[in-house]
Amino acid sequence: MTLSSILDRRPLLVSFDVFDTLLLRRVEQPGDLFEAVGERASAMGLIRPGLTPVLFRLAREEAERRARTRVASAEVGLAAIHAELRHLLSETADPAMLAALELEVEAEWIFANPLLLTVLQDLSAAGIPVVLLSDMYLSPTDLARLLAAAGIGPELYGRLHVSGAEGCSKRDGGLFRLLLAAHPGCPPGRIVHIGDDPLGDVAMARAAGLEAIHYVPGPGLARLRERERNVMGLAADAPPPPRRLAALAGREDDAEDAFALEFGALVLGPAVAEYCRWVVEECRHQGIRRIAPLMREAAVFAPLMRDWIAHRGYDMEVVALHLSRQALMPLELAGLDAAAARRILGERPHLPWDRLLVQAGGEVPATLQDLAGLRLEELLAKPATEFGAAADRVLALFDDPDLRSRAARLAEEARERLLDHLAQVLGREEPVALVDLGARGTTPAAVARLLPEGRSRCRIFLAYAVADIVHALADGIGVQVFAGQDRTGITLGRVLYRSPQILERVLTGLDGTTLGHRRDAGGRVVPLLAEPPAKGGERRLLALLQQGIRRYADLMTAVYPARGEGATVTGVQAFLPLAAVLLRPTALEADILGSLAYDQNDGTEGERVLCDATALAAVRPLAEMGEGPILSLALGLRPALAPWPQGALTRLVPGIFRQPADLLGLEGGHGPVCRALVERLRGRTDGRFGILAVGGDGGMGPDFIRYAREAGLEPAAYADLMGHLVPAPLFHGVPVRDMGEMAGLEVALVLVTLGYADRLAALMREQAAANGLPPPRLIALGRPDLESS
Repeated sequence: MTLSSILDRRPLLVSFDVFDTLLLRRVEQPGDLFEAVGERASAMGLIRPGLTPVLFRLAREEAERRARTRVASAEVGLAAIHAELRHLLSETADPAMLAALELEVEAEWIFANPLLLTVLQDLSAAGIPVVLLSDMYLSPTDLARLLAAAGIGPELYGRLHVSGAEGCSKRDGGLFRLLLAAHPGCPPGRIVHIGDDPLGDVAMARAAGLEAIHYVPGPGLARLRERERNVMGLAADAPPPPRRLAALAGREDDAEDAFALEFGALVLGPAVAEYCRWVVEECRHQGIRRIAPLMREAAVFAPLMRDWIAHRGYDMEVVALHLSRQALMPLELAGLDAAAARRILGERPHLPWDRLLVQAGGEVPATLQDLAGLRLEELLAKPATEFGAAADRVLALFDDPDLRSRAARLAEEARERLLDHLAQVLGREEPVALVDLGARGTTPAAVARLLPEGRSRCRIFLAYAVADIVHALADGIGVQVFAGQDRTGITLGRVLYRSPQILERVLTGLDGTTLGHRRDAGGRVVPLLAEPPAKGGERRLLALLQQGIRRYADLMTAVYPARGEGATVTGVQAFLPLAAVLLRPTALEADILGSLAYDQNDGTEGERVLCDATALAAVRPLAEMGEGPILSLALGLRPALAPWPQGALTRLVPGIFRQPADLLGLEGGHGPVCRALVERLRGRTDGRFGILAVGGDGGMGPDFIRYAREAGLEPAAYADLMGHLVPAPLFHGVPVRDMGEMAGLEVALVLVTLGYADRLAALMREQAAANGLPPPRLIALGRPDLESS
């Protein structure tokens, strides 16, 4: 949101909601704050022993509910809420102490929305008055202090109306009446109100005649979180705090770029930026001042690390280290013979044998030209001829004494150049962090083994890892893994290791790999770089994905404080969004990301597209089988055939992983039921339908409205069994009707409920009969008896 997007509405005054609009919290749900209060209150001895943070949260929420029932307006202050908790306090505590603690924690966990802070400043500079309206139990004085501490001083707004002090709210329309009374010369239509609540900030603002801007993230964030909960089960961790802010920043992205920017910010951003932040903080704690991310990933890692170091004010430096498996390849030529050649070719399954021979200083004899270009696996599959087995004939070349001598000399020259390069970049004595993406850590481990005292100097940092990392650990090399701090992280690491190409391509596709090293005219060792592999449309896509990562990283500095301990984000929290994509991609993700290419970065030429014809052919039998453990079978396919089998399967059968997940419905939300209802609605209506639901914002109605709109369906009317929770005229933008009106609308009525379906159906039949109308046409899930009655 920008100043111009507001000025387009020609406002004479702008009003803002406060919480979840101008002020954001470093938690996913506001109630999470109460758990933090409970944890700290327990440690301070303010509450009874045994009252866990989760139980305290439930008690705090119930206390607020009870306090509101004791006054006619339902608007109360913090003191009244905590008075309801007096029976849970220890003998030495009183409600005022607990209320003060909550206010203290609130102050620590909030921050100003940087996207709107600049808008506030621009409005002030433009001379347009600003008023703040908040449905909140804090006093205006306390709320003003919180705003000022976050950087929103009184010079940026005029009046501050708080429901707890005014005895009325936005949700009942009272605060908007106060706003209009305080500005009698300002027509309601020239006031713009901005907020996140669909009822209080949108429906009631419009009912008062104001222009309303619904300030919430687009639907992409909710869809991602739904999938992540499904993948992790009911106990999925909360996402990293900057994620919602990054989603808000994408509200006005150009439609052509929106997918890439959103995917970069909300999926790749947490993985990459939080990993870089973690590395810097770990190095700070361990006294490591020099951080060396390996190229090509360093092209993205290094700027993010430098920015975080500057934000925190650390005395550290980041230096990009130009290394790759290909650049280290010459070192393996020392001691080269047939057995070593077989090992090297086995470890690099994409490397043709003749490429290794030429690197060792040899030439392919004319008698073996017909075998040139073959990999070890292909050599072993060749039938033996009168001259012997193909693999034996080829490998015998590596036992030639002259070749072994040339290979040893080349290895020693490469070793000298590499040591000089490492000394130039890493220094010779101080501790250094070698940072790679994952998963075995072979390249940084090779550096640690090569350097004098490297095992003690170097500490390896990886984003994720597999069991092979034990080789470095067994050699005495320090290794830390961001997503390796518990079993869940290791499991996610295996998912990433199985299909790493998307993340790797985004991080490396815009930069050429390090082919080796040479000495310049001054004797300094410089890297030899290949051309960047990504071209044309793919290059543009990768640039947008990196821009999305950058968006997330830039917003981290607003969310996490420059001093003190910031929020701890685990590797599981950071990498879950990407793992969920890899396991259960949408059709759009499979189509766009499956078109990315990848290279092996091991000295071989050529690239493959992730979901190419070979991959589609490999997974087609699984797509056609129709039953069985399709995901397990897909993951068991050879990566050389299907690098991302879930993406290839989704290309063949869109929704192949969504369907069983919906049948189980494990994400603990309304998603599966709402999607099923939308599918049932298709083909059973002429496009006009009404919604019968229960519970207002606490029910299934809001989610169903969102899913219907995403499917291109717009509800004509909404009625709720608990009508007092849904004030007219609009509920999430849908016209509100009473139950009697719904029976006579002559449109299909969707029963957006499970437990109250019978009651709603009976009520509709009664209303129709009372008015002499035929029974309305009902659409229900799993209830054909109601649909046909």
